[in-house]
Amino acid sequence: MAVLHYTLDVRQPGRRRIAVTLEADRTALGLPPTSPTSGTEAEAVLFLPTWTPGSYLIREYSRHLSTVEATDAGTGGRLDCAKVAKNRFRVRLGPDTDRICLRYTVYAHELSVRTADLTTEHAYWNHACVLLWPLGRASTEARIAVLHPPSWQVATTLPQAAEDAVDEQDRQVFVARDLDHAVDTPVLTGSHLERLEWSVHGIPHAAVFDGLGPVRPPARLVEDLTKVIEHNATVFGSKLPYDRYLFLCLFSDQGHGGLEHTDSTTLLGARTDLRGGRDYREFLSLAAHEHFHVWNVKRMRPVEFWSYDYETENHTQMLWLAEGFTAYYDDLVCRRAGVHTVQEYLDTLARTFTNLLSAPGRHRYSLSDSSFDAWIRLYRPDEDTRNSSQNYYGNGSLAALCLDFAIRSATQGAKSLDDAVRELYESTHGQGRGYTRKDVERALAVGGDLSGLLASLVDRGLDPDFDAVLRTHGLRLVLRDRNKPWLGLSLKLNSTEVAFVYDHSPAWESGIAPGDELIAIQGMRITETNLNTVLQSVADIGRPLRAITATRGLLQEVSLVPVEHPFGVPAVEFDPDATPAACALRSKWLGDDVSAR
Repeated sequence: MAVLHYTLDVRQPGRRRIAVTLEADRTALGLPPTSPTSGTEAEAVLFLPTWTPGSYLIREYSRHLSTVEATDAGTGGRLDCAKVAKNRFRVRLGPDTDRICLRYTVYAHELSVRTADLTTEHAYWNHACVLLWPLGRASTEARIAVLHPPSWQVATTLPQAAEDAVDEQDRQVFVARDLDHAVDTPVLTGSHLERLEWSVHGIPHAAVFDGLGPVRPPARLVEDLTKVIEHNATVFGSKLPYDRYLFLCLFSDQGHGGLEHTDSTTLLGARTDLRGGRDYREFLSLAAHEHFHVWNVKRMRPVEFWSYDYETENHTQMLWLAEGFTAYYDDLVCRRAGVHTVQEYLDTLARTFTNLLSAPGRHRYSLSDSSFDAWIRLYRPDEDTRNSSQNYYGNGSLAALCLDFAIRSATQGAKSLDDAVRELYESTHGQGRGYTRKDVERALAVGGDLSGLLASLVDRGLDPDFDAVLRTHGLRLVLRDRNKPWLGLSLKLNSTEVAFVYDHSPAWESGIAPGDELIAIQGMRITETNLNTVLQSVADIGRPLRAITATRGLLQEVSLVPVEHPFGVPAVEFDPDATPAACALRSKWLGDDVSAR
């Protein structure tokens, strides 16, 4: 059987480089066997992925590769190895070369869920960052040997090789079925890993913590994660689709993010996130989000993602479903599980509305286009992003809310978006294929024909009457503090430099642009921390203000006319005028035991 044999050596962590060796015979490389009579050379091309699924940006992982060297594994003779593309290498095999050995290093010093990081305390990597893979051999099995300092432990869901059942002190060998399996299964190894283990529905789960320092995981964490896992499963029919699951939890002084995998996830957070309060709730929501992905994205996914091309952009117009629906369910599942109170959930929903209303690009740019352009927009924000695009995560979650409420209203609470998502899962992934827009429309038909509503939400600017939507379920959207004067700009942190200007705002009308400095208003010096205080002291709606600005070093005086704040401070509240029917829908949506508190 053709097998690729990789060795990843992290035994010298101070160098911040993972030493990689690949040995492969001709069969594994997709080449014909050696022939004494042919006298001809053969060529193998190997590539390094440029991105990793779940993070839709070309990361150019090959920028961290050292020189790649190839030898004949039998004789040790040097083979011609040339870089033929930004992430591809060609190796020429002589007629007698049966097996090659490839050697290179990967610089690893970026702590994120999608890259590689090597310190004296740990090593973490996604295999997309480190494994040069033979072109056209995606289905080839790989054996991955990890060499690590003797005191380090290893955490991954890659199965251990049968012949490696007895661990050596500093070497463990794992098996990846193919390229997809390898890319989908990260590895964490370190000297101070803490591990919690438990079962859900009879299936083993574990959480491994790295970087916590003196912080301890809260006693309630396993119970809270269990509730989240159970309620995620309920959306899809209560069955967990994996044989085991692992939360790899990386902690530092700051950071927040997650990346989903088929039977694991990597979560990155500040070590103080586990102390409780809002930070802890956000950690649970992140865990809920990534775990929900084991169904939505890792199994049920757009047809364009059914087979990944790891070297270029994989475009789809449906990240509003893949990510937006997941973002809708993460906090909602935490509410249903009882790990968020009703008020905490409504406060979180209000913050989502704040993000929506503070980004006018939603009027001119659709969620479908936002999904398609994720590769060039979402992960590359600039000073005009909020005017020119919208976020398919948060805004996609509000589109999901509209669809959920429409289904619940049409069926008097008998059906919900849960039923639609479950139907989509069974009718597409259950049939071994990715979903199309037509599949989504058919699944949503559990609430009648919602194709028109869906088109209005995702194919053009997103601007439904959210207050009216919420009132169908006994809630209302309140915009507080709209009577305060508003200029329509924000400053960079600890700076007087303008970070963002809303289109058609007073600042925009006056000609102020990102990169300008706002120095004074009505003769009062401005700083990033006192801007709002100064406005409250000297500004009135409709009365011109004198402002001193600087554009590329040149001072000028401009006139600003404050207007009423366009959205104020959004809040989601129980509607005091809600009908009994609306209250019943609200109660069922939030949890059957919910009262108006």
